[in-house]
Amino acid sequence: MKNENENKWPAFEIKSWKNIPVIHGKIAKQTDAENGLAVFCLKNAGVEHIAFEIDLPKLAYLTNEDDDSKELIVVIQAESTEKGVVIGYRNPNGGNGAGFLYELEFLNSEEIESLERN
Repeated sequence: MKNENENKWPAFEIKSWKNIPVIHGKIAKQTDAENGLAVFCLKNAGVEHIAFEIDLPKLAYLTNEDDDSKELIVVIQAESTEKGVVIGYRNPNGGNGAGFLYELEFLNSEEIESLERN
């Protein structure tokens, strides 16, 4: 799910990933999504969900199931639903997206250090 409003989700230098705004410790409200703090806002009254406890932001690779390619992303939101943990992310090239936690491979500290050096 890519966001059509690129102005709200501009490109950024990956070295500044720690400064990306996040939503943490609560579920997102519509205003959070409108203000660019959250990628999604789950409104379905019948769907139980809570904030998923994870330190944010986090660097991860998102795997494309169609061709097994990997995209570097910054996770900025995580909510636990009955269908799994849904994450919201920022793309360094601009834009955002949402997916499931199981689609991610988090970078370890050595990988992060290497990325920040380059």
